[in-house]
Amino acid sequence: MKLATVLAAVALLSTAGLSSCSSAEPATTTTTPAISTTVPSTTVAPISSETLADPAPEPITFECGDLNLYQSGTALYSDGTTGYESTCDTYVPPAEKVLWYCDYPETAVYTDGTSSSSDPACINDEPINPNPGGGFPYIAEEDRNGDGVVNGYERCGIACGQEPTSGDIQTRNGCEDGYITGPLCENLDG
Repeated sequence: MKLATVLAAVALLSTAGLSSCSSAEPATTTTTPAISTTVPSTTVAPISSETLADPAPEPITFECGDLNLYQSGTALYSDGTTGYESTCDTYVPPAEKVLWYCDYPETAVYTDGTSSSSDPACINDEPINPNPGGGFPYIAEEDRNGDGVVNGYERCGIACGQEPTSGDIQTRNGCEDGYITGPLCENLDG
């Protein structure tokens, strides 16, 4: 039986019971309006272990940081953090400095493009041959700019009884082809 029907029946009985009592005064009948209350029915689903468990978190991934912005080995993780990963470590130690030649008095120039004024190999009173085993030997008179190195354009060449310079060879070719004439061509009998 529904609750609303029960309440309506109780209200009717209480009214009928009051009117059946005799009294000197005439009976007055009052009716109480029935209150309709409906309780909705709900169905509760059983709780399963799948409902209570959190979904599996996504795996955290990473990518290596740009070497222009980050140190070698920096990993940028998908959760927004950074850290170290060996697969991102691309550091290569610099190559050992190798003396290329001595430039200007007491200045060493290395193969990696750096220079030093404190390399003992270039600190001496007489300039050294910048290319032992080849190249041009140092002759102070030929060092026209005083840098301690005799470059090809500073060499004397055939005029000094030495190997011809590139200028000597070009002049000889010009004389043979006829576009250079005069005393330059007479001195090239080296």
